[in-house]
Amino acid sequence: MSLSHCTEPRACKTIQSIHPQRKIRHALTLLELIVSLGILAILSTIAVRSLDPIADQSRFEATQRVLESMRLATIGDSNIRQLNGQRILEGFVADTGSFPSDPDDLVVQPVGMISHSIQTFDSNNDSIDDVSLSSGWRGPYLQLGVGQSNIVDGWGRPLTITAGAGTVNFQSTGSDGDSILPEDGYASDLSIAISNSEFESTVTFRLFDIDGITGLRIIPSLLGLQQSGILLYCVNGNGGTSGAVEEVMIPVGPSGSFEATKTDLVHGTAAARGVIWLDLNLNDQLDVGELIARTTYVHYFTVTSNSDVRIEMELRL
Repeated sequence: MSLSHCTEPRACKTIQSIHPQRKIRHALTLLELIVSLGILAILSTIAVRSLDPIADQSRFEATQRVLESMRLATIGDSNIRQLNGQRILEGFVADTGSFPSDPDDLVVQPVGMISHSIQTFDSNNDSIDDVSLSSGWRGPYLQLGVGQSNIVDGWGRPLTITAGAGTVNFQSTGSDGDSILPEDGYASDLSIAISNSEFESTVTFRLFDIDGITGLRIIPSLLGLQQSGILLYCVNGNGGTSGAVEEVMIPVGPSGSFEATKTDLVHGTAAARGVIWLDLNLNDQLDVGELIARTTYVHYFTVTSNSDVRIEMELRL
């Protein structure tokens, strides 16, 4: 029986229940799909941009932590001290006597720099080594993060080192990766400065003779070609860059207070011996074959930043 020719209402109702009408579903048109995708893209962009300040703040704080850790790795932590209150000297400068020329010097041993080792010297020309000091690179002074091969800031860019008048700076170029002005906010460069006074000091030496009768200290007396001086042993003492302990002669004037001063001495452990010798070559240097007339004991001392050192030395026969 065809539904269109149904003459019995009850029968028609039964047939309709057996064959319900199907609803027609319409798919999105191409235009509607494009509009929907465009709206999603705009919303995604707004969401990402709203998170940018949060991400930059996190990267900014990470960069600050990296810069501070580089500072501590370079000159050590002044708050770390022994039980007697004396500062424990550690870090790149104390070990090598110099400043890193590249941030990665803190994690990879620089070419031409010695490994940390003990070095000995004969300070009074008797063929017996009587001075023993250690120096050299013993890093890494910083631990890199997982997957890192060099030191980077919070934005993943390498840092730089610049030297100014009396200071050295570790620097990040900020979120924009450059130093071109104008800059503000997270685009501004970040840096941390280390003053030379934080790792250098001045040492003053004074020589005394001992009166043979009274045992009191007296001003030394020089005869003929005799000259007086201080043999100083310290890391890179002659201006080297290898991190090795070097011997340097500091002449002491033939009159006056018999004092000599060494400025810009990098903090760390050093040694010194006062000598009076026959300066046959008249060059203020203790050369091989020149006779030592009197000498002091070897003095070991520690140079710390912001603390000038004074060492008084007594000459003996």
